[in-house]
Amino acid sequence: MKIALLDSTIREGEQSPNVTFSIEQKIEIVKALDDFGVEFIEIGHPTVSPDIREAVSQIASMETRAEKLIHGRATRSDIDDAVSFGVPWVGIFFGTSDLSLEYKFGIDQSTALKRIVEAVEYAKNQGVKLRFTAEDATRTSLPFLIEVAQAVQAAGADRFSIADTVGTLTPEKTTSLIKSIKDSIDIKVHIHCHNDFGLATANATAALIAGAEVADVTINGLGERSGIVPLAEIAVLLKQKYNGSVFN
Repeated sequence: MKIALLDSTIREGEQSPNVTFSIEQKIEIVKALDDFGVEFIEIGHPTVSPDIREAVSQIASMETRAEKLIHGRATRSDIDDAVSFGVPWVGIFFGTSDLSLEYKFGIDQSTALKRIVEAVEYAKNQGVKLRFTAEDATRTSLPFLIEVAQAVQAAGADRFSIADTVGTLTPEKTTSLIKSIKDSIDIKVHIHCHNDFGLATANATAALIAGAEVADVTINGLGERSGIVPLAEIAVLLKQKYNGSVFN
């Protein structure tokens, strides 16, 4: 099975306390990641701030072997913003857990599903490849998560990403979840694991073994709160298990 790594150091990494990168540092990070051989680089969420927008603009024009992806919310404004930089991939996200729907959006599941499908269809009509991320997926009821996954596939999404936003997974739960999602859709599945309980690498590895095709990583595991999966750590594990196929 061909698996890949998506590095989010210059987006997720800047959510670490007291961590910020200059545009020049971000460019150097991208060059190093590309030399290392990651398959995808998430280059930022341009709506967040003017300096991030400028960094995204400069990095978008760089030649890399890695495919670039711009991050944004599942809204027309964020999608338009991401598409304007001309990179191959756009990644949009929407919180799918009951907690997110009630306290972040104030909507029910049917309304959320309608918004998600409309956003995916709108993005695909712009001619980009699209990854949809179910934020807080691991606290979303499995039947609804499967419904979301099937709906975004039908709407044209190229990838479905499962975000363990608050790091609640265990390897056993990860295996079961990935198998359930893989049995429900045909598009490739990504996993994004947070390290709140020190299990991010174990969970991401379990997800890949269970059938997920892409794991999100950062340099030194930088990320929100306790961080996410460290690039070097999982790369060594994958090189051992899959005889280096992650670099092919």
